[in-house]
Formats: sequence, C-alpha cells, structure tokens
Amino acid sequence: MATGKREDRIASVLVALFSVAFLMGSFYIKKPVYPQQLGPDAFPKAIGFMMTALAIVYLFQAFLGRIKDDEKRAEMIGAEEKLEEKANFKLMGLVLLDMIGYALLFEPLGFAIATFVALMVGILILDRRHLLRDTIISLVGSFGIFFAFSQLLRVDLPKGPLALLGL
Repeated sequence: MATGKREDRIASVLVALFSVAFLMGSFYIKKPVYPQQLGPDAFPKAIGFMMTALAIVYLFQAFLGRIKDDEKRAEMIGAEEKLEEKANFKLMGLVLLDMIGYALLFEPLGFAIATFVALMVGILILDRRHLLRDTIISLVGSFGIFFAFSQLLRVDLPKGPLALLGL
C-alpha cells in the first residue's frame, strides 16, 4: 500500500504553504500592553520556523524521491498492523469535537482546567488502559505548564476559576 510520488509531492507543497502562512501569521500577533520577557508571539514564531524548516526537508524528500514506502516506515517504528486498519472516522470525529470543546472552554475555564479536561477526554477517547497514570500526567502537565508560563515566564494565560484563588 505504497503512496504515490504525486500524493507525496502534493502533501509536501500543502504542508509548506501552511507552515509559511503560519509563520507569516505569527508576525501579526499584537505586542502586549505591558512589557513581558517573552511576548505572545515568541512561541508561534518558533513553531513557525521549525514547521517551515521541516516542510522544506519534506519538499526535498518528495521531489527528490527519497520518501520511503509506508511499509518500510511502519516496519521502522513497529506499526505494521496499523497499515491494514481502515481510518476510524468516528474516533477522529470525537477527537475533533474534543479539540473544538477545548477551544470553546479555554477562556471560561482558563488554560490549566481546560487543558486538563481536554487531555482527559482525549485519553478516554483513545486509550483507557492507564487511567490513573494518565490522569496524574494530565494534572501535573496542565497545571505545571500553567504555572511555568504564568509565574516563571510571565505570560498572561487565561486563569478561569483559578483567578478566584488568587493564582
């Protein structure tokens, strides 16, 4: 089930266009009123530069014919059985709804709580085998990132109900 060169070339051009557009959009992020050590545009710019660099590598691979077949790629990462499975559109739809819910709840619930809820819903959708471990990782990760950004980097993230606690 190898993908054709044409599909790889189209995908590489689309990825390159998206990453360049993302990078250009990051330069239009407004500067905060209050000076911050790390402005709101720093991470989008960093991600945009990395995406563009990787897109250029992908373009070269696609147009120079150096992309490996799906079977070879799957064998390298031990996912041969995944090639035989059909796309699970129900699962993809549920994950998409989770991300839409995250975007809608981001401001009212704040970064930490909304991220924790979105991660937990995603875990419940995708894999319930390690629920306790994944709950701990989600809790520590979402609140840890929130505190690192808000306290250490002084990036103003939505607090939601945590503002009532003075955090």
